[in-house]
Amino acid sequence: NSSEVWIKYMAFHLSLADIDSARTVANRAFERIVFREEGEKLNVWTALLTLELKYGNDKSLQATVDRACKQNNPKQASSIGSNDLVTSTKRADDMFTKMCKKFKSKKTVWIAHFQYLLKGSRHEEAHALLKRSLQSLPNYKHVEVMSKFAQMEFELGSAERGRTIFNALLEKHPKRMDLLFVNIDKEIKSGDILKARALFDSVVNPVSNERKQKFKFSDKQMKSLFKKWYRMEEEHGDEESQERVKEEARTFVVKSKGG
Repeated sequence: NSSEVWIKYMAFHLSLADIDSARTVANRAFERIVFREEGEKLNVWTALLTLELKYGNDKSLQATVDRACKQNNPKQASSIGSNDLVTSTKRADDMFTKMCKKFKSKKTVWIAHFQYLLKGSRHEEAHALLKRSLQSLPNYKHVEVMSKFAQMEFELGSAERGRTIFNALLEKHPKRMDLLFVNIDKEIKSGDILKARALFDSVVNPVSNERKQKFKFSDKQMKSLFKKWYRMEEEHGDEESQERVKEEARTFVVKSKGG
């Protein structure tokens, strides 16, 4: 059931330029890996699709994509988007276009396509695709898709564009602390502690918030926020910044009790 073993066996055949044997190994893996191990099968699918993109022809790639479509599992074909070995090619473009058309209501396919385009520095195309995805996906999936896109901007594109998307999401969904925390995590990971600190500050001091954002969090949520803020200051701040978080927390408790 280990995809790693099967993929190494595929790589062995590829090193001998035996493409057909590598394909055979992949197909054997699909038969042998138990159905519960979806993640392991997904890894093999990624390897097979990468093989077809690099060594196959249009016919073999199309057959592999069609097979994924027939199995009605968009993850199998969209998994290729996260593979660093894939570069922009017309065949890869065609594959993603077909996947998005076939599974237009599945967010995993659109997200993989975003990732593929952004990795290729095709930012304008990625943003155009985001707009198209929101026209095809049901409304309840919009927030998650936009959040994923914003995260990818931080990782593969422009942090500023990622911030713009998060700002819009938080303005529309002021009760979604999960979105705020993802935004903060991305700022921390990108090394911009000042921006992360400003996000925390915008909650406890809305008057100083440049966006004039008014978050609507419960006392329990605020406790989580202060804990997260303090952990950040322990790792990236100093005693003064840590003390400030404590003071903000004390002030909040007094206000919440009507003091």
